[in-house]
Amino acid sequence: MITTVYDPEVVAPLRKSKVRRMVLSYLVNIYPHYSYPSEIARNTNLRATDVCGVLKGLSNRYKKENSLVDLGLVEKSGKKNGHFYNATKIGCKIWRLLNGRTYNL
Repeated sequence: MITTVYDPEVVAPLRKSKVRRMVLSYLVNIYPHYSYPSEIARNTNLRATDVCGVLKGLSNRYKKENSLVDLGLVEKSGKKNGHFYNATKIGCKIWRLLNGRTYNL
């Protein structure tokens, strides 16, 4: 069996934050579709400010360097009137690795 090792700076924020795990889980479950922060909040029963915080970093609680976008687990797209987010392939692989479900995308 081949073991894949990911950067601990990417995995550690996921292990430390239930909100990051819930947002990434939702985005992996709807992959390859995009979602906007309020829709993510509604479907995960989280506050919209917490969702925005884990996606792009907003304060000391959700630092920008630990945001899902900066970690490369989620990508952001959209225009000035709104942004949409979806999981990246590496985000899907790391999520499935952490949950014991490893297979190729």
